[in-house]
Amino acid sequence: MSDIAVAAPAPSRLRRGAVRALKAVAPFAVLAIAWQTASLFFPPILFPSLGDIAKNILTILTTWDMLSQGLITFARMMFAVMLSLLIGVPIGLAMGLWRGADDFLRPIIKFIMGVPALNWVIIVVIWFSNVELRIAFVLVMLCVPITAFCVYDGVRSIDRKLTDMVLSFGASRAQYIRLLLWPFVKSFAFTATKLNIGNAVRTVIVAELVGASFGIGRELDLAKNVFDMAMVLAWTLIMVAVAIMMTHGVEALERIVLRWRGDHHDRT
Repeated sequence: MSDIAVAAPAPSRLRRGAVRALKAVAPFAVLAIAWQTASLFFPPILFPSLGDIAKNILTILTTWDMLSQGLITFARMMFAVMLSLLIGVPIGLAMGLWRGADDFLRPIIKFIMGVPALNWVIIVVIWFSNVELRIAFVLVMLCVPITAFCVYDGVRSIDRKLTDMVLSFGASRAQYIRLLLWPFVKSFAFTATKLNIGNAVRTVIVAELVGASFGIGRELDLAKNVFDMAMVLAWTLIMVAVAIMMTHGVEALERIVLRWRGDHHDRT
């Protein structure tokens, strides 16, 4: 009887897992059916069939000239996200720790956040002749404020009692940052990284469309010129898939680095 009681919850967990998987897949299945139905009544320039989109995805993945364009774009994204962490984390820490830095930096960060991505693209075209510098500058300007404010919120959310306790033991400012502040703020840095991946995916194409000789933006521009909607959607789906994989990679690293936090939460 005890063996049966112990084994009983397993089917229940399997059922819950199956239900969650079904809920995740169902909306996309409905969308795919609706799209395929529309492709029967509209020309391919508007609604290409799922088969045509799949063929273009296969062509991209099996043709080095096209696959390399995607790798270039994703390398640009990763560089910008990492550079944004290196710049944004110290800014966020400074804003959270020192009132003077907060009063000086926060208005500047808010101003930068208010500038639309397209405006940055136009500005860098005038400022810089190097294409890679243009793209990196646009991505960093859009990602650094997110990182800075996430870290800033992390610093401000630390319980004051914990801070007083650490300082009461005679910890220096450097020890306070190393022993309490940074371990706590790391989770907010991971959140900023996940947000910046989505932000970079949406922005890098806009930056590449202006003057880039390589990258997915160039491929999308070529597809647009010949009204190849199937190719546009193929690149779009690949970018979304890679962004999801990158986000899951960050989440996996987050679970390892923050394993003390636990990973299982009951949800209804």
